Amino acid sequence: MAQFFQDAGSRGGLSRPARAVVITCLIGLVLTAVSSWAAYRADKATEERLLETQSRQAAAVLSTAIFIIQQPLTTALQVQAAAGADGDPSVFRRTFAVNVGKEGDFVTASLWQRDGRGFDRLAAVGAAPGIDPRDQEMRDFLRRAVDSKTSVVERVVVGKRSRIAYALADMSTGFIVYVERPIPAGRRATVDDDSAFSQIHYAIYLGERTRLEDMTTTDMDPADLPLDDPSHEEEVPFGDTVLTLVTQPTEHLGSSLSQRLPVILLLSGLVLTIATALVMRQRVGARIRVESDAATINDLYQRINGLYEEQREVFVRLQRALLPHVTPEIPQLEIASRYVAGAEGVEIGGDWYSIIDIGEDQFGFVVGDVSGKGVDAVAEMARARFTLRAYLVDGSTPAEALEKCSRQFDVTRDAHIITAVVGLGTWRTGEVVVANAGHPLPLLVSDDGVAHMRMPVGPPLGVGPSSYETETFTMPPGSTLLAYTDGLVERRGEDIDTGLDRLAEAAQLHADASVSDLLTSLLDALRGEGAADDIALLALRRQTAD
Repeated sequence: MAQFFQDAGSRGGLSRPARAVVITCLIGLVLTAVSSWAAYRADKATEERLLETQSRQAAAVLSTAIFIIQQPLTTALQVQAAAGADGDPSVFRRTFAVNVGKEGDFVTASLWQRDGRGFDRLAAVGAAPGIDPRDQEMRDFLRRAVDSKTSVVERVVVGKRSRIAYALADMSTGFIVYVERPIPAGRRATVDDDSAFSQIHYAIYLGERTRLEDMTTTDMDPADLPLDDPSHEEEVPFGDTVLTLVTQPTEHLGSSLSQRLPVILLLSGLVLTIATALVMRQRVGARIRVESDAATINDLYQRINGLYEEQREVFVRLQRALLPHVTPEIPQLEIASRYVAGAEGVEIGGDWYSIIDIGEDQFGFVVGDVSGKGVDAVAEMARARFTLRAYLVDGSTPAEALEKCSRQFDVTRDAHIITAVVGLGTWRTGEVVVANAGHPLPLLVSDDGVAHMRMPVGPPLGVGPSSYETETFTMPPGSTLLAYTDGLVERRGEDIDTGLDRLAEAAQLHADASVSDLLTSLLDALRGEGAADDIALLALRRQTAD
């Protein structure tokens, strides 16, 4: 090649073939650089989307951990409320002792009651709290809890260690539960054992700012923080504040082809350019081959970009294949159901519903949600769905079915938790018995109005063997029972009660529609544009006698 240019130069200029070679080389180098850069940008964009998806899965796991941590506070308030305003505080000490100490989640816990403008401490368990019960700081913290619709959270410094203080109030009884949870010495939490954290570094901060003093847990050396780009932030509601989750990939999240494609294109482009230039010396028309190669490369880009959509479509088909294909016909019941996959990301979730004709005059139903995304979540959904169905068909009550399942699912082994509402009804009388494992409350729409069914809410499946209570109620003729998953009511940065109220208003507005039209209207009204989470809906309407 060098001799070619030397000979051409000695003749007083470049020949036409030489000019074609030069032009070909320039074009080839530009195309190689552009295609390599485009492949690099495409890979980087894919990595950003996958990191966002991974971060949302980690945020979902973190939300579940928050729910599990705060569940004892809710339970303690319910137990004390059942004992009455003048109930024995020792009930609190006995029931909460298992949650305090080396084996528990908290280092200290206390029960307070509002007395006029002040507060009385009724009982205490564990070590001394980081906030002196006699200080005004404690009174201000408890007053915040009384004024809040949710729990209040604050970081407390005790010596060289930090704790997270929580307070949750029952405004109807005036009781307040105050607890403190230690931040681990190494700032490591068991939540990062979940597979959602397997490919990322993370740092979790209390509040919206990512300052080192606000950090609660991380898998990094604090000296290496803050995390450099590429990184992603997710905010997880945490009482009256948020936890800010900052993530960074520990490895390439996409396919090895996507990672290596820029180098492959660079090397292949250089080889192709040299080969084309040599051929161009004798055939200027070889430009057609370059254009053909460029078209092949563009087609490769399109196929790579389409891989994620194809994978998502496979997941959606798998999910729908595991849901009921035929709705059983049950006398005096009008039944409708919907499943809608989330619009964002590649992977889908584990939302499901079941309606079961048990025989004689009984029917059963289940609506549930598996944490996490992807094939593993769908597989866990199928296992939970068929297990609960088998127990109901076998004659178990809803509480018994959930209790049996609680011994078969383990988040430490399966990497998922499951929420579910399980019901067993009699169509002749309209009586329904319901048990709840950490799931949103069903909605009853009747001539008397729209209300969320009040019932005991037990722990989700997967957190350990548990027992469950049931609630029995009667569906009036013409009423509709609506069970759903949280994707229908949850919106990022919004309190869950706001979503529940929005659902009740929409159901009231469309109460006279058929159950199928009712579900369609609810999805149109409540499912935001580009909603990320899956939604499962089941509606049962007790028909009026002819």
